[in-house]
Amino acid sequence: MARCNNINEGSSGRIGNVVTYQMYGKSYMRSLPGQYKDKKSERQLAQRQKMQLVNEFLAPYKDVLRITFQKEAIGRSAYMAAKSYNMLHAVGGEYPEQHIDYAKALVSAGAVSLSAEASVVRTEEGLLFRWTNDGQGSPFDTLFVIANVRGQYNTAYKQTEAERKDESYRWKWELSEREKYDIWLVFRDYKERSFSNSLWLGLV
Repeated sequence: MARCNNINEGSSGRIGNVVTYQMYGKSYMRSLPGQYKDKKSERQLAQRQKMQLVNEFLAPYKDVLRITFQKEAIGRSAYMAAKSYNMLHAVGGEYPEQHIDYAKALVSAGAVSLSAEASVVRTEEGLLFRWTNDGQGSPFDTLFVIANVRGQYNTAYKQTEAERKDESYRWKWELSEREKYDIWLVFRDYKERSFSNSLWLGLV
């Protein structure tokens, strides 16, 4: 990858097998990869499968990652920070049967404490969250909730006014009766400086 200084500054596009693009206010050029003619080793195929799994998992969360992974995005995008973490920790199984381990995956990262116990259930009005205020973190930390229809680009998230000390929150929201949602619970520092790691509450 080569940085453009004056030529093509501010431009983007493709010339032959060279692509010019913008990132963080700078222009870059890179060549497109040639066709893969060599036979890949099983290790390389496993890594390629892992990358595909993580990309597909994170793609619906891109908007929320800009918020919840912002502190981790030092010298890189929030998406790349989330991708790096989940490549290392969130893929289970052995090639060719690798899969996303949702219990280990993160869609938020930070130093704010999580509750030791938390749950969510569907109700006629939406989702009811419960958690324990176990003395970890400030009682005034606020709840941040995320829901995604499994396998779809249909993600909703909300910074709530519920505080850790409240131990419950009802997210009034019309859920589809036909769909299943991955639900995540996050706490945000009461001074709004950082987030906790996300906690996957299951597929509901």
